[in-house]
Amino acid sequence: MSRAVIQRTEVADAILDFGNTAIDLSEYATTGLRIVAVGPSGIGKTNAGLLIAEQLAKQGWICALIDPEGEIASMYGQAVASVDALRKRLAKRDQPFVVVAAENASEFIPYGRAILEAAEEHRKPIFLMIDEGQVFSAPRKRKNDIGEAADIVNQFAERGRKRALDLFLTAHRFTGSLHRSIFANKNLSLIGCQEDPTAWAALAPQFRSSKIEFNDLAALAPGEFFCFSRRGVEKVRMPMAEALQRVAPKAKAVKPKLPSTFSQWDRAMREMPKRRLEALTEPVVALLGAVAGLSPQQMLSGRRALHDELEGRR
Repeated sequence: MSRAVIQRTEVADAILDFGNTAIDLSEYATTGLRIVAVGPSGIGKTNAGLLIAEQLAKQGWICALIDPEGEIASMYGQAVASVDALRKRLAKRDQPFVVVAAENASEFIPYGRAILEAAEEHRKPIFLMIDEGQVFSAPRKRKNDIGEAADIVNQFAERGRKRALDLFLTAHRFTGSLHRSIFANKNLSLIGCQEDPTAWAALAPQFRSSKIEFNDLAALAPGEFFCFSRRGVEKVRMPMAEALQRVAPKAKAVKPKLPSTFSQWDRAMREMPKRRLEALTEPVVALLGAVAGLSPQQMLSGRRALHDELEGRR
């Protein structure tokens, strides 16, 4: 049976709030969302996916959350008991969140097939978040069903556009973690703090036209990402997802220190009034730097951040 081309009317007025940046989803009406969040554990990738899920749920999407660690179920309700239960939930669309417990590729496969079938049959907006994406996708086919699971994940990315299926995956590294088809089809990337200098070789081509360097990536705080979207690259500060706020321990106060990288200076500049920034003339900057004992590298990073911030506020 032939089907008409899907019309993504739900994205016409939909947005994603990334804290200091809003993403207009009408820009993705013809392509759908295929988001990849990259970085080591603890930088906020899962929170980013949950934040997006919560916002889309309020705008008409049903959100299927693949939970390999058992953490998501503790926030969004018990995982579905079976594949049939998942099918019913995706058909009825009476609850905004559906949690799927899958610790490995073998457990994921039947649920993945069911999600594909539901997207094909109903063609109503589904947001699929796959946490720890490297558990279900791999750059090469491997044993223990990882090959079939990776094929299903690739179908989400390749066929989701016409089935109103939007995708979010987390990964530890930009290369060697997910199948290359995922990176070939992504259209929004979140790159978090990178502590391993060897990761820069794979990431550097994306940042070539910007002034961002490895030190700027290494200086990102938890919840901060460089976001690559249709508009280019922007630094975003993700708010905490509502469900995570209810269970997350309060962060301990950190003793402030002087910025040393462009990213740290950039963060500090954004919080200052424009009038105060304009008062930072070159003689004043030189004097303050000398009093504070800043190194030449710190001074250079600070001057660049000041110039960029003033240019952005004109």
